[in-house]
Amino acid sequence: MLYSHDHQRSISTAVQPELFHNALMASRYALPSKPALSSARSARQPESEDAFSEIRLNGAPRQCLQWLAPVLRDLSQADAPGWLTLLDPPETVSHQWLRNAGLNPERILIVRCKPGMDSLDLCCELLSLGCSHTVVSWLTTDGHNGRASRLLRAAAGKGHCQSLNVCLDSCMAA
Repeated sequence: MLYSHDHQRSISTAVQPELFHNALMASRYALPSKPALSSARSARQPESEDAFSEIRLNGAPRQCLQWLAPVLRDLSQADAPGWLTLLDPPETVSHQWLRNAGLNPERILIVRCKPGMDSLDLCCELLSLGCSHTVVSWLTTDGHNGRASRLLRAAAGKGHCQSLNVCLDSCMAA
């Protein structure tokens, strides 16, 4: 994406408006209209470093979703071909929640893994297909340069789309 930040830095040390500004600015990329999609995709090959971003949130589950809603809203309204795909979001994220948060559910695809499925493999497959402009996942990764991050970055580059992973560090326990 358009920014990078220290993933070791805790969200509590950053100012909340700064985090939202960075996340919103990172999601503002324009793709050409659908007729020129095939040539535009080859011209708009994101560098592998730019194809993957991660957001870490701390707090109560409801608060974490409130922080995330503006980012998802901006992505759902992006003038980009393809879906905004949400892979295994928290159970409270439904089409009703999307509408209540001001998101456009007609541009959003919610995908939930079945028991026994590997979420990382499914996420990589969704990214590689290139049917989404952004795939938002809720995966446990091993750092920005770890194996999972490298796989997501490569798959996003192959599908000419963006990967955004959301880490809810202490949200599930709160």
